[in-house]
Amino acid sequence: MSRDLRPVSAETVSSIEAQLADSAVADWFGTKVTADGDKHVYTLTFAEPHIGNPVIRALHGGVISAFMEHCATLEVLARSPEPVRARSISVHTSYLRGSRDTDFTVEVAIQRIGRRIAFIEARGWQGEPDEAVASAQIALRLFEE
Repeated sequence: MSRDLRPVSAETVSSIEAQLADSAVADWFGTKVTADGDKHVYTLTFAEPHIGNPVIRALHGGVISAFMEHCATLEVLARSPEPVRARSISVHTSYLRGSRDTDFTVEVAIQRIGRRIAFIEARGWQGEPDEAVASAQIALRLFEE
């Protein structure tokens, strides 16, 4: 049985911002969220510790993957109709282009959310949304609060 998702609204953005305020990980990523129509858009604010290769000034692949997983979790927590906790089951990240030393933007699409597992797709870019840097398929285990 699939759950109905809460629509993207000022309320869901506030819910995500409350989660961000209490998170050291969100602080390290410099996570920001905005509503764009029927979706949330997440931004990793670039900082020097995010660099993986100082010679080419590219974001570390682990930073990219972890940020997309972070965004997927925030999305599920905000849009689930009942309060839940979430833990990662799997994260499969595809790196499509090289990254740069600038902010990284992510959109998250919940493919299915059930009673125990949620399946999410995340897509991240720098600059043009049509030129994705990475995409990820994420499965989360849900626990009722």
